[in-house]
Amino acid sequence: MNYRLLIPNLLSAARIVLGAAFPFSSDDGRLFIIVLAMLSDGLDGLAARWLQGESDVGRWLDPIADKFFVLMVTATLLAEGTLHPLWLMGIAARDITVMVGLLVVVVRPQWLRWHKFQPSWWGKSTTAAQFVVLLVLVVKGSAPVWLLTITTLVSLGAAINYAMRFVRHPRG
Repeated sequence: MNYRLLIPNLLSAARIVLGAAFPFSSDDGRLFIIVLAMLSDGLDGLAARWLQGESDVGRWLDPIADKFFVLMVTATLLAEGTLHPLWLMGIAARDITVMVGLLVVVVRPQWLRWHKFQPSWWGKSTTAAQFVVLLVLVVKGSAPVWLLTITTLVSLGAAINYAMRFVRHPRG
């Protein structure tokens, strides 16, 4: 097995496991889970570049793991009343847009259009902001409106950026 590919992909896949464990964890465990997820998100791409192990699987796995983790944590916090549904919609605007784009790809075979997309500064900033909000929500039980607003605005910026890129992207 090729460790150059395995290590970055395991770091990404760890967020899927961490997301699945989150709803069943204690408060201290949840804090630990978020910190581990933040670390794995920062290290997977770094490891891929250092080990020269970038792959198509990794390019798909990383954003899927991010979205799964955020979905599991926000759904848990929503169900527990820690996160208001409207803030959830704002924070997840980018993720909702990407999921709609993915549905378009599935319904209309446009693999090459989707396959060539690279992460954007907006998308990476959204993921970072989401992790900060989730960390604050877990630690304090609520997040300040300014932090929720900034995260929502960055997420909306990423949603617009991805939608424009998808529409403008040349066909296969």
